Amino acid sequence: MEIQNYKSKNNIKDKNKITSILPGEEILGVNFVSMGINDIGPYNLVCKDSDLFVRLEERLYEDFPQFKEYETYFEIKTKRIKRFKTLKENNIKTNDVINIFIIDN
Repeated sequence: MEIQNYKSKNNIKDKNKITSILPGEEILGVNFVSMGINDIGPYNLVCKDSDLFVRLEERLYEDFPQFKEYETYFEIKTKRIKRFKTLKENNIKTNDVINIFIIDN
């Protein structure tokens, strides 16, 4: 309860928390695994199937800021993920493993 009081007093919101779900939306848990020198994983994020993939990417970079230093791309089952499409549009399902690749320049 003390944490909730602190958050409300200081106007802190947990932007990673799912507060509502619309009819037809699904809650998913997806796993990120890095491929290369900055190994992470499995790193699980809970999200909605209507979330844009780029929002998950932002959350990932908050917890792993070293990835901001690189150009990256993401794949699921050897298919590249479109950043500005939803998880549903990218055919991402719960417990899917998303691979993070670093592009060497």
